[in-house]
Amino acid sequence: MLGVFAINLYIALYDINLSQLSPLHSELNWIIAIVDLVAAVFLLVKPASVLWKSFAGIVWPIVYLGSLVLDVETRLCLGTSVSTCSPTVSDAYNYLILGSSAEDWVLWPYTVRLAIGLVVIVIILSVMSLTLHEATG
Repeated sequence: MLGVFAINLYIALYDINLSQLSPLHSELNWIIAIVDLVAAVFLLVKPASVLWKSFAGIVWPIVYLGSLVLDVETRLCLGTSVSTCSPTVSDAYNYLILGSSAEDWVLWPYTVRLAIGLVVIVIILSVMSLTLHEATG
């Protein structure tokens, strides 16, 4: 989760287009970065806690992945009526996964891919850890 925190910190600091177009969205990136840091701290400080492992290692990462849907909706619909804006899967893929400059992406193109990969690794390791804890407990 520390890696995901670093990526979200990078996004919050360097996505200048987003902070100018949607200050609220930019502030949400900061909140997500802080929650990532808190989750990482709990995973490091309380590695044996089933509760914290479940929340910080499984629940929060799943919420984080879900927040990417909101990210795509709000980012690709800036300046338009959100009720009439409906980004296609292709638009979302180009913006979020490929980091397309055609979609006004100004960050490293692999930013979100790396974050998604790290979050998936955290989920897998947390599930494995909880499974091993249950088997030995």
